[in-house]
Amino acid sequence: MQVPVFVPFRPRPGGLAEPTSFPVPESPLAQTTALAGGLIQTLALARAPAESGRRIDLTGLDSQVGLLCARMLDLEPKDGRIGRIELIRLRAELDALAAALSRPPPAA
Repeated sequence: MQVPVFVPFRPRPGGLAEPTSFPVPESPLAQTTALAGGLIQTLALARAPAESGRRIDLTGLDSQVGLLCARMLDLEPKDGRIGRIELIRLRAELDALAAALSRPPPAA
């Protein structure tokens, strides 16, 4: 029996891994924090199947995090300090996912 794999970061046919129906925030800080918030939510969703022992395909996560880092570097210093909070939250969510992935799967 083949177990379905949760694939949150695979690009869609339109080229974006994120939904396009949401309005785009106007300021660079708002765009950056929205991207970080989306990644945080996606990682939180990915953690649930990981904790139950399901496989997760994280293909594309590195490019999304790279995009976020590039956008953070483009911010003005005062905006970057505000955006840093989102990076700390993202790191915490990544650590939680890594911990879930490092645990052995539950016995069936």
